Amino acid sequence: MNLLAPLTVPLGDNVPPLVLDAPWLLVLAVMLPWAVWWLRRQRRVQRTQRLARFAEPEALQRLVPQAAGDRRRTWRLVLAAACIGLAMAGPRWGLASGPVSARGIDMAIALDASLSMMAPDEKPNRLERMKQEVRRLRAMSQADRVALMAFAGRSYILTPLTSDDGAIELFLENLDPSVVGQAGSSLARALRQGTELLLASDGSADRALVLMTDGESFDTAEDVETAAREAGAKGISVVTVGFGTTAGSTIPVRDGSVVKNKVDDEGNVVVTRYSPTLLEQAATAANGTFIPAEASDKASRIRATLRTLRTARRSIDTREDHVPRFLWLLVPALLLLCWDTWRLVMPRRHPARQPAGAPVSTLMLLALIPSVGVACSREPDPAALFAEGRVAEAVAAYRALVAQGDSSARTLYNLGSA
Repeated sequence: MNLLAPLTVPLGDNVPPLVLDAPWLLVLAVMLPWAVWWLRRQRRVQRTQRLARFAEPEALQRLVPQAAGDRRRTWRLVLAAACIGLAMAGPRWGLASGPVSARGIDMAIALDASLSMMAPDEKPNRLERMKQEVRRLRAMSQADRVALMAFAGRSYILTPLTSDDGAIELFLENLDPSVVGQAGSSLARALRQGTELLLASDGSADRALVLMTDGESFDTAEDVETAAREAGAKGISVVTVGFGTTAGSTIPVRDGSVVKNKVDDEGNVVVTRYSPTLLEQAATAANGTFIPAEASDKASRIRATLRTLRTARRSIDTREDHVPRFLWLLVPALLLLCWDTWRLVMPRRHPARQPAGAPVSTLMLLALIPSVGVACSREPDPAALFAEGRVAEAVAAYRALVAQGDSSARTLYNLGSA
């Protein structure tokens, strides 16, 4: 598996898959949280070692217990790092649609729906391969207005010129030889009806007629060339595309639950073969382009042929798969970091409140100080008492100051030292 290429993860039936633009960056989703946890752990170890210089472990456990808020902060930072790591991988999922302005041409696609297109010399058969190329061509030219036609012995218009992918796909999916009742294959009728359909459309864009078939036709070469020449003379670009093999194949026909090969009136098995001659002659007569059945990537070749045509600007509805969703992970990460920063800054903005982020030793000293009232007319100097060696009286004096509201860091520090 190429980790540098986007990775598609199926999520189930009828659910758009999850796509990761840079799956190799998923390692950050593991490494970043681990790095944050390790750094926070190192900080706790260093803090414990510094405090151990001032008191025994038992005393530290009473005076400076490990704050629960420190552990909560670690988990906040770990979660934020995990979200950032996942966002770096570029997750995308879901569908998005909206109007887009683009330029396109008018194109009629005539599809051979005769029985010979069921031949399996192209897998799974000629008809299905033709449908695949139409879908690929449509995906490359979403701004084009496309009309679908089906022909065999006669030609039928399936859809007018439209940009509605849903309608095109509906008719394309249901296209089979039963759609065209008359047997045979008439290329000339398809060329003429496609020309009439395109000329009846309004707009400033150029027009193109794409004929997809195996080349077998009951028409004469002169009739096909005449129809193609008329289309070219009226400004329509003609592209003929072949399907099948010159070696040919039998035609499977379903009779109830049994599939057997098609036979002629004399009982001989019918073999259908790809005939490129008539298609090449039609393209030459119209000054168009012929794409043989042996050519690979027929849709791209058709698109390259029509790239020089004059286009018109249109507003179309497009559907984009795999919408970027990295913000869904970055926003929670940023909110967690902002919350963590606010928790650190909050004590400085509210000095009158009991500071949640103040040194733990100070909080413990406040908790150890009993609330006693000391009423005296003349307050002794605690520092002088301490200097004279009257430690118990100095402690009592410091406690009296704290009880009267002196919670300055100097007084609390001197009390702790005493």
